[in-house]
Order: sequence, then C-alpha cells, then structure tokens
Amino acid sequence: MEVNIEVPDLVTIRVLAAEAEEKRLISYATISDLYFEESDGIEEDELFSVLFIENGTCEIVAPVSRTLVSLPCEEGGSLISEQVLAATEMDR
Repeated sequence: MEVNIEVPDLVTIRVLAAEAEEKRLISYATISDLYFEESDGIEEDELFSVLFIENGTCEIVAPVSRTLVSLPCEEGGSLISEQVLAATEMDR
C-alpha cells in the first residue's frame, strides 16, 4: 500500500503567521533541504525535508517507515498545500 508524504496545509500556517506577525499570507513553500533520494528507506518520525516559507521554515517528518518509490520534487522547487513530496511503499 502506497503512502504519500505531503506538504502541510499552508492555509493554516499562513493564518497563524499573519495573526502573529501581521505579514502577507503565504501561498507556497520552497524545498530548502531534502534528505533522501528515490529508493531510500525512511523511518517513521525521521526528518524528511525542510520547507522554506516566507516567515520561517517548516520541518516535514516521515509519517511511516517505508521505502521511497517516487520523489517528484527537488531542492529549490516550489510547492503548494497538500502537494505530494514523495510516495512510499511497504518493503516487500
């Protein structure tokens, strides 16, 4: 069974940032750091990626222990809410 690693809901992040700092709302994130490549194994709660948003950074952790089967994004790429960063599959 495939499990996707996705960008969090940026709407929630941007509303909290706007309320706290009174800045422009965030509409996208940029991949600052990506720590794995396709076919790598990841462990649950392991740091997977760091996203840069206008008001700081957002860490993405692996939701499950699996093998990466698809990694359509790369460092420096722009992302929107709930976009797929990677797809994983159980080891066979």
